[in-house]
Amino acid sequence: MSEAALSAGSASAIPDSPPGRRKPNFFMWFIQALPFLVLTIGAVIGMAATTITGQPKRLYWSIFTPVAAIVCVLEGWRLAKTAGDYTSTLFTQVFQWLGVGVAMYLVTMTSVRAMMNDDSVGLSLLTVVALSVFTSGVYMRAWRLLVSAGFLAGAVFAISFVEAYAIVLMGGVLAVLCILGLVGWLIRK
Repeated sequence: MSEAALSAGSASAIPDSPPGRRKPNFFMWFIQALPFLVLTIGAVIGMAATTITGQPKRLYWSIFTPVAAIVCVLEGWRLAKTAGDYTSTLFTQVFQWLGVGVAMYLVTMTSVRAMMNDDSVGLSLLTVVALSVFTSGVYMRAWRLLVSAGFLAGAVFAISFVEAYAIVLMGGVLAVLCILGLVGWLIRK
């Protein structure tokens, strides 16, 4: 048998992928992940804006909270199997995120705000969002929401760690740079 016949025969005998299943496409994955990226990045941006400016951005959080609620509702609807699931998801998420909005308002009220510094307000708002996304993920058994909540909780931990140990971290970085500079100077000499 010729080599061309073997290659032609083997090409038709082994399919590239199972029927009905497409190869993974980065663009489609990105479109599916985009709402969760917006949810995660948007919450961190809101916390950063609150911390940097020293004032809670009520307008930002007033817009972000319904956006987060919509992402959670749409994920719940994607997983819903019956019409009752659609209705239950909608009402549960609407009331949950209304509660989140009230909690955020209470944190940013002037009397409560006077007891906290800027960093605490930003981290508190981020924690409220992380907890609510986590609760939505548990209620709807939505792993994407649980992953987003995990990233948000990790961001709260990382930001609070960096803020608490900023001087130690900067001192460590400065020490490493001094050592590298000394080694470079000794090598040149």
